[in-house]
Amino acid sequence: MWTPIRTADGSWTLRDETLGQACHSLSGAWEQARLRYAGPCRVRELGLERGVVRLLDIGTGLGLNLAAALAALDGTGARLEAVTFERDAEVLSRARELADWPAEVEAWLRSAHEALGGEARVGVSIRLVVGDAREQLPAIDELPFDAVFLDPFSPQVAPELWSEAFLAEIARRMTPQAVLSTYSASFAVRLSLARAGLVVGRGPRVGAKAEGTLASREWALPPLEGRLQRRLERRRGSS
Repeated sequence: MWTPIRTADGSWTLRDETLGQACHSLSGAWEQARLRYAGPCRVRELGLERGVVRLLDIGTGLGLNLAAALAALDGTGARLEAVTFERDAEVLSRARELADWPAEVEAWLRSAHEALGGEARVGVSIRLVVGDAREQLPAIDELPFDAVFLDPFSPQVAPELWSEAFLAEIARRMTPQAVLSTYSASFAVRLSLARAGLVVGRGPRVGAKAEGTLASREWALPPLEGRLQRRLERRRGSS
């Protein structure tokens, strides 16, 4: 079911053969984790400001996004408190079998996997929730989140995790200045985020992906292109 693929930056990803998609960009799995998620969601800045970062991670995958969050907090003294959702825990088992990771990735990924496995780590608390995130998210009682990594498989193969209802449930759990980041630039996804009460902005170019999507209630984001923003505003209030 899971086929290992070495990406362009030397880090690994896994391809789900039943869905026909890889967990990360082939231009660089570690690059994507750092530049698409940890960076735009201001993980390091939040750690320096608050001393703790509460992270919601949708799509644990190999654990690379969590590892990137840990790397971003390095030297800040801040604590990471994360809740991460994965439909198939086998992907984590397969990730642990992969060898020859780049040195800058291996230590952080090991730390993330240890925390995911329940091993106590100073400054790290990661709760892994296995199953359908639509059913599990409403039941969690953690405090509102400071950052959201939205990284499930694409809307084409996993539309249920991009539904308007599910994105509204995520938005409801975000602090006012929390930032959500995702690789998807789908208009439908952006519209659902806007209808959930979030301001939608343009995510950075990462690898071959021209742009992703950022969303927040109050944090200032890079704006969408003018015509696209006007279309979003027109559609936002319609059913």
